[in-house]
Amino acid sequence: MNRQKTQVIFTLCFLTLLSLLSCGIDELLYLPQVPEGNITRQLTSIATITTPSIKNISYATGYIIYYKIYIISSEYGTVPELINNNSRISSDYKGLDPYTDPTNTSSFPSLNTFKNRGFYELELEKSNIKDTILMTDGTTFNIQFPLTDGERPFINTSDNPIYRSTDGGAFNPKPTGNRYFFSSPEMNDYANATSTVNADVSGQNGVSEFAYASMYIVPVGTQQEKGNFSRLYGKPTFISIFKLPRIN
Repeated sequence: MNRQKTQVIFTLCFLTLLSLLSCGIDELLYLPQVPEGNITRQLTSIATITTPSIKNISYATGYIIYYKIYIISSEYGTVPELINNNSRISSDYKGLDPYTDPTNTSSFPSLNTFKNRGFYELELEKSNIKDTILMTDGTTFNIQFPLTDGERPFINTSDNPIYRSTDGGAFNPKPTGNRYFFSSPEMNDYANATSTVNADVSGQNGVSEFAYASMYIVPVGTQQEKGNFSRLYGKPTFISIFKLPRIN
């Protein structure tokens, strides 16, 4: 998963492009990818991410973290084991690889790239994640999934728990009234993995014992096309796959 040298070359090309733009060449909008070297992982429980500052890019608006939950019947202790042994996780990981690869300059995500694979935007319970963590200024933060059942996964501190999406009310995740990242009987039941209930969950028939969440971070901005404003996406970077603690 190490492409750091290529990332440096890609960044130098980006800086050269910005120099050319200042000379009057038509603008080609680009948002720099979070380098893979800016992410460290501790098994399936912790990831530390440093986002570069993009505040000097006029059309940049910040970052997004996309997540997807997988319910599975077996437990794995490392991210490579999950990718290599679960066909659904492997399919998504390989399907998104062209977008994450910094050497592939022709593949950039669109509005539906992640959504079509069942990924949704990560939220926080107590604040807007775009205003507190994923700003254009850049920052370093930790995503932690506690090893102790009943402890809520969080960003930076335990009083800042992460929240599952509802996609603006398009679906109502179960367990009802609990949008924390917990492995629970309602989440682990494949019957609930529908577009109106647990749309953010991928499973297999029956009830699974374990749940894992895969996450990617993407720089985003706003572009104007034919008088309309739309979201602009940079290349995503794989963060990690986390094991969800069980609900008490």
